[in-house]
Amino acid sequence: MKRNSMIALLVGGLLLAGMTPRAMAAKKKVAQSGMTYLAIGPSARLAAMGDASVASAFGIVGSFYNPAVLTEIDHAAAAVNQVSWLVDTHLYTAAFALSFGDYGTVAFDWINMDYGNIPGTRRVDKSINPNGYVLTGNVGAQDYSFGMSYAKRVSDRFSFGLKFKYVYENLGDAAIVIDEVTDPKTGEVTKIRRKENWSLRHWGMDFGTIYHTGFRGLRFGMSMRNFSTDMKYWYEAFQMPMELRMGIAVDMAQMISPGQHNSEFLVDVDAMHPSDYTERVHIGAEWLYLKKFALRAGYQFNHDVETLSWGIGLKFGYFGVKSQLNYAYTFTRYFKDVNRFSLIFEF
Repeated sequence: MKRNSMIALLVGGLLLAGMTPRAMAAKKKVAQSGMTYLAIGPSARLAAMGDASVASAFGIVGSFYNPAVLTEIDHAAAAVNQVSWLVDTHLYTAAFALSFGDYGTVAFDWINMDYGNIPGTRRVDKSINPNGYVLTGNVGAQDYSFGMSYAKRVSDRFSFGLKFKYVYENLGDAAIVIDEVTDPKTGEVTKIRRKENWSLRHWGMDFGTIYHTGFRGLRFGMSMRNFSTDMKYWYEAFQMPMELRMGIAVDMAQMISPGQHNSEFLVDVDAMHPSDYTERVHIGAEWLYLKKFALRAGYQFNHDVETLSWGIGLKFGYFGVKSQLNYAYTFTRYFKDVNRFSLIFEF
């Protein structure tokens, strides 16, 4: 027991060693990725816990955070999530997983970003319109992805998972200037435009591991999300919002009072290294009473938008199907606060 606890403290210390205030104050690497909707956390449970997720995700939710935890599914599971995101945009996700026992677990997921109606404009001379632009109709922006995950339990304590994703983005049609013609008599310049459809198709990958120490609910997780090669619109190359996470989660109720089963108090700390921002620390906690009612709270340090969060959850059964209903509310900077809803079924 003492050896396990010493190992846990050592690994946890190394995990957060690089997340010093000096490192977090480094120059922000903004505008270096695209398809950033892939970095939005869809789970209401984990969002309520400050998005501290890599070691506290369970079951089907691993499709979006850490595919290794898919091995915790006994038979089959499904999930749907809805996020009321910034500036009236919405994120919708769904996942389904099936366990094949010792052969591993396979899961499929879908992510869709709804941008609503975005009016398109084109710059014109103020002699044509005093505002300097004219409306060109709504921009048909579209983002979605399909993913397939596989997870395998190597031992009773260690699992790994891998996910491949197909992503599609369409920013709509836009006219580009391909030539300019100057009238020799008047000197007036006429721009010749061609309409282009700005869309991309690409592939990405996630990878994750989870290790259960067997000591009072203590577990360690690691994930790499949204790894991809370069994509390009015209001259600008970019990648998906890749991130590396390491985290530790522990049931403090078992630490304080071993053997009691009325409640759980899960605490999670994540250290995160994103490709398009400086390092972050996410902390979260969940109190689960009688394995049915949950209260959650968390905070995201050094995040550019999201800060404090809280949420509630309910576990219930219906015709032999284990179900969960979760809600999360996240305070944000500069924008309206964010609401999330999640529904999970285990068959």
